[in-house]
Amino acid sequence: MLFMFRWVLLLLLLGFCNRATGQRRLFVYDMDTNKPVPGVSVKADQQKAVTTGLDGAVVLEEPFDSVSFRHVQYGFERLAARELPDTMFLLPNDHMLPEVTVTELDPRVKGLIAAWAMQGAMMGAAEAPVGIASFDFANLLDRRGRRDRKHKKQAEVILEEWDKKKVE
Repeated sequence: MLFMFRWVLLLLLLGFCNRATGQRRLFVYDMDTNKPVPGVSVKADQQKAVTTGLDGAVVLEEPFDSVSFRHVQYGFERLAARELPDTMFLLPNDHMLPEVTVTELDPRVKGLIAAWAMQGAMMGAAEAPVGIASFDFANLLDRRGRRDRKHKKQAEVILEEWDKKKVE
């Protein structure tokens, strides 16, 4: 009887010591637009940070005591688990720089800028093709660059046509 009592007591103690684990699904929305915010880093205590998806949803492993929300365009938020709603609304940051007055450039800085410009010109000359013909293998594989150059030429033609129409 005493042996069985010890086992029951041990099982009860293990039951109380072992905290229940599960998952909790949260949604993160913009407070102004009420739209989901993708790319928010959500970190619960010592767990690894999880990023919200396109629908603003994230799944966290329970248990945790506090959760922090971090995004470049929104203010930092940290909430206790008991205060955490199923839908979290983040307030957008308005990044405004204070007024800056520039009076004069330090002569040492002017010298550095001149040196950088000279170095850049020398590097550009070093990269210039030598001889009559040159071959750039990377340019051959650059589809996006070719597309951009093609679009630039098309835009230049259109702008020239508009300029001719304005003159007439």
